[in-house]
Amino acid sequence: YTNMPEGSFEISDKNYTLGGIIPGYVPTEKEVLPSAENFTSKRRMYYSMTSNAELVVFADFTAEGAEDKYSEFVSAVGAELSAIDKALSVTVVNSDVSKFNNAAAGETVEISHTAYKVLNIAKSVYDLTSGYYNPALYYNVFAYGFGGAYDYPKDESELPDEETIVQYKELARHFGEVLLSCGEGENEGKYFVTKPEFSIEVGGENLAMKVDLGGIGKGYAVDCVDKLFEEYGYEYGYFNFGSSSMLVKGYTDGGSYNVGFAGPRSPMREPYLYTKIQGEKLSTSGDNEQVYSIGGKRYCHIIDPTTGKPVQTGIMSVTVIGGSAAEDDALTTAIMAMGK
Repeated sequence: YTNMPEGSFEISDKNYTLGGIIPGYVPTEKEVLPSAENFTSKRRMYYSMTSNAELVVFADFTAEGAEDKYSEFVSAVGAELSAIDKALSVTVVNSDVSKFNNAAAGETVEISHTAYKVLNIAKSVYDLTSGYYNPALYYNVFAYGFGGAYDYPKDESELPDEETIVQYKELARHFGEVLLSCGEGENEGKYFVTKPEFSIEVGGENLAMKVDLGGIGKGYAVDCVDKLFEEYGYEYGYFNFGSSSMLVKGYTDGGSYNVGFAGPRSPMREPYLYTKIQGEKLSTSGDNEQVYSIGGKRYCHIIDPTTGKPVQTGIMSVTVIGGSAAEDDALTTAIMAMGK
């Protein structure tokens, strides 16, 4: 199912058919980019948020100062990714997310501007989707063997029990009560987050809310890299973060990239669909990246907030193109849980 107009995409895998064109946003015509004569490409790889990121830039690198500008650009991208990782990582001890996760119920902690902005986006999409995007499903994700857990369950006896999952789900349901604030007076220029008062008891242990912003964080990083592309005047190239969030600028031959979406059941990740993209950001979520099967049933890392369990909506993959990559990231997760 898609809201892209007919003729703007090609289904390349015979195992897929078009279920229907649905109403929604249709992209406008893109401006014609200036001549790319004498342009060559440079590529840089990064590692951030436990994922690889690929940066490709097309430019005339023979021009005076071009090499120095490119060096400054790739350094700025690296610094941005490092700062975002340090703010949002659940594994970095002193990250903002770690400080929030280690705080007691009702406690207020100081966070960076980066974490403040990403939490604001998360809360906005949480409200927009009526809670179907919920980064506070931390314990549910972990209980099913994802999000940094040591291992996947091997059989049904190792799956979490129903009562525990319901409690974790109830804790996550209070994400809308997370409060964000800007400092005043002597705290001007500082940012704070207050954890909800609600807590639960599991196995004799009192648990307060925890969040994981890893998914939306990659999209946010793509948005930041897009701003750096503009700041340094690069109009051609792309930035691909973990194959789940992507910035697509212009391509030297005609302006648009022919982007393929990997088939969620293809062992070789062969595309099931192609579409031309220029000057847009996009994100994809699917049940194929982190997944295992028990008793013929698939369990993936995307949790349905209405059940507290891995999604079982019949949707294998969702891609959103356009607008903010951070919002796209959160929306694809939400749509996986919402169902068609």
